[in-house]
Amino acid sequence: MKMIVRFEFDSQLFYSTYSGPRNIIFENPPHIPATGDPVNFKISDFFEDKKVIRKFNSIEENNLFYAERLQAKYHKDFVEIIIVLYEEAIFKAKRPDLFAQNSLY
Repeated sequence: MKMIVRFEFDSQLFYSTYSGPRNIIFENPPHIPATGDPVNFKISDFFEDKKVIRKFNSIEENNLFYAERLQAKYHKDFVEIIIVLYEEAIFKAKRPDLFAQNSLY
């Protein structure tokens, strides 16, 4: 059985007239991020559109992208894991529990 991991972006990384791919797909990746893991890509390996690459690079210049494992879809011959990538500020607002400081004092 094969594993497919599909990364989706929560933000408007793509402009309104963009018609290319909108996600990144891996088959049988060696690692699957968990919710709260920071994730980054060499975006030019996956997209050719200069506007999309510039937008991604401008966002990640001062931010991280965080993963949220949204869903696992089970099919007869494969499993597909869907992961949504959020900009740092959006993810921290959505999941503050993952960033709470635990103090022993």
